[in-house]
Amino acid sequence: MLLAEDHHVVRAAIASLLGKEADLEVVGEISEASGLLDAVRVVKPDVLVLDAHMPGQKVIEAARELHARHPEVAVLILSAYNRREYVVGMLGAGACGYVLKDDPPEALPAAVRAARAGRQWLSPRVTELLVKSASDDERIVEELTEREQEVLRLMSTGLRNEAIADALDITEQTVKNHVRSIFGKLGVETRVEAVLYAISQGWVSPDTPGSEEGSA
Repeated sequence: MLLAEDHHVVRAAIASLLGKEADLEVVGEISEASGLLDAVRVVKPDVLVLDAHMPGQKVIEAARELHARHPEVAVLILSAYNRREYVVGMLGAGACGYVLKDDPPEALPAAVRAARAGRQWLSPRVTELLVKSASDDERIVEELTEREQEVLRLMSTGLRNEAIADALDITEQTVKNHVRSIFGKLGVETRVEAVLYAISQGWVSPDTPGSEEGSA
């Protein structure tokens, strides 16, 4: 993985923590967001652990550009800020997870493994924040069709579009169309937001987001 963190002591501590895991390897480090694209192109990491605040460029813009150019790289945000706008902004930019810097030490390796496996991972406190935010949201949403509800339930188990298509015996493009419709009806921009809103309404089980096995 590539580690992007501008504070040298913090970066060294994170690298040391991850380096103790036999199945994880830090293959590069960077201290400025402006060098992310070049670093990813050279190092070719499977996961980028990215500090939410770095000098050189707005991190959310860097994450969005990185996701567009290198969708194969899982971007995992590491942040000291537990605020909805940060979380939603980063997930909307293509990040696959959001870990808080004061989470337990085992959280980051678990999140990296989830990201590497193509799953999303949220800090439990971030999940709690987003579920509460969705619960307090009084927006009026359009009713989902039966098929859209099926797709949303499968999304909540961590399945991606291809797997959902196989499960429902439909094409992947049809799944993408359903997901787009779900986003529009719920007024959300990311899969995590859709699942969290569904959880807050009691439409799906809350077992998924925020755990190593969970994704959306």
